[in-house]
Amino acid sequence: MIKSVKKAMDILTILSSNGEKPITLAKLSEQTGLNKSTCAHIVDTMCESFYVERVSRKDGYRLGPWSFMLSRYGSYRNSLVKIATPVLKWLRNRTGASVFISVVCNGRKYIVFHIDKDNILPMSDGSIIQGCMETTATGQVLLAYMNSSSFSSALSHRTPEEREQLTSPEFKAVLKSIRAAGYVMVDVVSQNTKSYALPVFDADNKVIAALGILYHNDADSPEYREQILKAGKTAANEISRRLAFE
Repeated sequence: MIKSVKKAMDILTILSSNGEKPITLAKLSEQTGLNKSTCAHIVDTMCESFYVERVSRKDGYRLGPWSFMLSRYGSYRNSLVKIATPVLKWLRNRTGASVFISVVCNGRKYIVFHIDKDNILPMSDGSIIQGCMETTATGQVLLAYMNSSSFSSALSHRTPEEREQLTSPEFKAVLKSIRAAGYVMVDVVSQNTKSYALPVFDADNKVIAALGILYHNDADSPEYREQILKAGKTAANEISRRLAFE
């Protein structure tokens, strides 16, 4: 990894989380862990390319015009989000649960669209939420349907201990059972919630996303689980059908 590029990305991430409100150099230095001199050099370089705007010496910096130009094609995985949005709205109304779509990028799982009126999903950085693959329902579905090269890529981003867990016979058995069932349910004990996930296929019958449904245990019952699974399968199949005609 080129450290200067990583530092620049860290600065952009912090600036993006602050909207149009500028951040002082001192705060940028503190939040990135960089000394002021190094931080100033990196920010000034990004100002020259208009990715960062220097508001004033006192007020500090905010994102510049070219940072916003990077998003001119819409949100990340925009075509998937556009297709999934109306279906997820239907699913939310049908179940009353929080619903979302997860994808994999560089071996990590991201929620790229969600409807979470109960505020039970993790806090987001903008509109994208990062999450653990091996312990979440949508992450497990995405791992279960990966081909060997994609799985190897996911492993390359893990620690030796995590790689050992992901390749263990026990975890391989979990992934096999997910493929056989076509879905998974994970009991999130720490949050007192249950999470269902189902695969979303593209026109080539390749899993490109996972549909997630999350709800509080207070709402749990055999009847509600049956409702969740039935509506979830309908929604996942409908998103897959629409993707086939994209």
